[in-house]
Amino acid sequence: MDVVKKLYLQAYFFVMALYVFFNKGIAYSFLAEAMWAGGFVVLFLTRKDYAFGWDKRTKILAFLLAITVGYIGWGLRSYALFDVIRDSFVIQYAWFAFFVFLFKDLRKEMWGYIIWIYTWFPFFALLNFYFQNFSEFFENFILFGSVPFALYKYGDMGVHLLISSLVLMLYLNQRSVRFQITLAVAILLNLLIITAYSRSGMLAYLIGLGLFVVFTKRQEMRDLIKQYVRYLPIVLLIVLPLYASIKVKENFQGRKVGMEQLVENVGSIFGVSKDATLDENKFWRLVWWANIIDYSVTPEYALQGKGLGMSLAESDEVVTEIDDLRSPHNFNLTILARFGWPLFLLWCYWLVCLFKPMFKRQLNDQQLMISCVLFTFWLNGSFDVFLEGPMGAFPFWTWVGLYFLGDFFPETESYDTPQS
Repeated sequence: MDVVKKLYLQAYFFVMALYVFFNKGIAYSFLAEAMWAGGFVVLFLTRKDYAFGWDKRTKILAFLLAITVGYIGWGLRSYALFDVIRDSFVIQYAWFAFFVFLFKDLRKEMWGYIIWIYTWFPFFALLNFYFQNFSEFFENFILFGSVPFALYKYGDMGVHLLISSLVLMLYLNQRSVRFQITLAVAILLNLLIITAYSRSGMLAYLIGLGLFVVFTKRQEMRDLIKQYVRYLPIVLLIVLPLYASIKVKENFQGRKVGMEQLVENVGSIFGVSKDATLDENKFWRLVWWANIIDYSVTPEYALQGKGLGMSLAESDEVVTEIDDLRSPHNFNLTILARFGWPLFLLWCYWLVCLFKPMFKRQLNDQQLMISCVLFTFWLNGSFDVFLEGPMGAFPFWTWVGLYFLGDFFPETESYDTPQS
């Protein structure tokens, strides 16, 4: 059965690489769902060797997964099977956290794939930016569904860029200085591009990185961070002229790369933007969120929510220019709207249990990295439709599984990047 696990491991992280590298371009490929189904098959075939840990966090996840089955049955009374099942995956993607335990004895290979993916992600991100803005073929090329293959959500990109930065600090610091500077240039150039397009991506990156810098306990890591800070002026001298030379057209939201747009995006977070589009984009979200909280305290929805199957935008009578909008750009309020206050509060308690060790400085560098990554996923998912779909949920719950695996079956080995 080890062969089955290894084949599933290779397929698992190949598909994860596709989602990290190409994002929305393969969102409708259903590859993540195929890995989800395959996980049950492998779990059944290797059930005698399977082991995972029980604590409050895993028990809560198991309860949420079990109760979702009841919500599926309730939703099928009124809505189409496809819509109900699709909405149920808001929770059902959490099975990936349990599937990661299949790789308990293949941890070196697993971390090798992860390090490889995020070592090369910044270069794929720049290539994707080129395809979106300078290649007419890729700008219109569609592989799955009706979404252009080169379309990448910049908020999601900020989360993955944060992981690349942490991989650089933890796993690539023994590589040559030339390689580290090259990767740092790619990361910083991507960050400036993201900042021009996505406020949530910028915030997620900066807060996630800040948490790691503040909460790391090891003096060697603190010294390494200081070393990277000393190299920062050199990297900026390379990146800023490159960034200033980029000339692209506005995207569908009227945003484009440039210092002016960057300043507008940063200013809009603090309410000082002159760009009406940015304020309007923020306003309809706040109105919708307030509406969800308002009807969630009524007897009709307080305990069980609205359930699965309906488009929340249509049900809540939200008017936007976004097509097929089913969730309110906030994963936490998606839980509240669909499942009611009891499960929402249980979800909040789960988050407290998940992040409490980080804030109490109880984690080693690897577990701290994963905790910062998870916080960044959650933060971006609080401002965008991210954890509801496979582009965010597949990697998020994979990182949750990695975090639990490190807690229940700790290892002291440090995993270096594989030889290419």
